[in-house]
Amino acid sequence: MGALITLPLFGVVSFACGTALLALALGTRTRWLQRQDDRLEEHAGPLRHRWHRLAGVATLTGEKFVHPVIGALTAVAVLLARHGDPLRVLLPLASASLGGITVHHLVKFVYHRPRPLVALDRDKTEAAFPSGHTTNATAVVLTSAWILVHEGVIPLPLAVLLAVTLCLATGASRVALGWHWGTDVLGGWLAGTGIASLCALLYTLLLQP
Repeated sequence: MGALITLPLFGVVSFACGTALLALALGTRTRWLQRQDDRLEEHAGPLRHRWHRLAGVATLTGEKFVHPVIGALTAVAVLLARHGDPLRVLLPLASASLGGITVHHLVKFVYHRPRPLVALDRDKTEAAFPSGHTTNATAVVLTSAWILVHEGVIPLPLAVLLAVTLCLATGASRVALGWHWGTDVLGGWLAGTGIASLCALLYTLLLQP
């Protein structure tokens, strides 16, 4: 019964995140929201050299060669602790990693937002919205946390602490390094959460007899 109640919730969360992502993308075209991004960039600029090393580590969670490893380690931990059909964890985790990559590239293909000046000066001309690192990290980390808790591998408070810390750190690092606007990161959190909701739905469905 609990699973039947939870299933529609995943869809609601995913739909809400998708709607908010679209609204935010449209909002970044307004002068007011761009001014907020400009102000955040002005505050981050003078501190950039101080946080560069820490931000360089924090951003790794969203790298294309790291977030699949996080998913793989999650799968190994679950399969070592609990027996059963490995597809119940492999499919949702793979979907989270591939989904993050696919979704953020699709949005960037449709909506081309210029990067901050720091990124442009480094010849980073790929569209800015949403942050790919943030999308990837959020999708994989949240999906991993959900599965680890429901498989009884780690307790809920620890999963929440780790997931929130990693997702926030990855997003903040993108602004700290000058690669993205603040709203690009917010878009990445929304996109990643929506993907993770669908992956959690897939995991729940795979558990059904």
